[in-house]
Amino acid sequence: MFEHKNLDGQWNKTIPATDSFVNGEVLECRDTVGEEPAKISRKQYAVIGDLLVERCLPPESIGDTWAHDVGQLPWWGAVMNPPHAGMIADFNSLNGGLQRRNLDVAHHVVGYAAAGEEITLLKTVYSVTRASDGKELSAPSMLELRKLYYA
Repeated sequence: MFEHKNLDGQWNKTIPATDSFVNGEVLECRDTVGEEPAKISRKQYAVIGDLLVERCLPPESIGDTWAHDVGQLPWWGAVMNPPHAGMIADFNSLNGGLQRRNLDVAHHVVGYAAAGEEITLLKTVYSVTRASDGKELSAPSMLELRKLYYA
């Protein structure tokens, strides 16, 4: 279990991972702008494999899905330059995340879809193989890829 002096249960907290492909728990942080944490958007961090990933959720008062989003929870996006110090860096290290990513051009993972499927970027095309039916999907943007994924 991750422990840190900045975890206060409101602005910064850990929550159980609901996705089986996430290593351990999820770190949820809010910018300390304003006075009511429930009205501020949340940034979540997790480690999948050896990659630090993040996603942004709306304020708890709205729920876990943005009104404009085409799917369920936002997908996890890989943090390309993980921090080397601070709470997020400590969380990353504790859960097995690397501080430095080695770029594999042939298999460049940039995120994870709803069922933990790897989202890769090759040149200018994002791709994912949907776990539910094994269909390969490709699009020029993550937004277009999400639309295809949930169609």
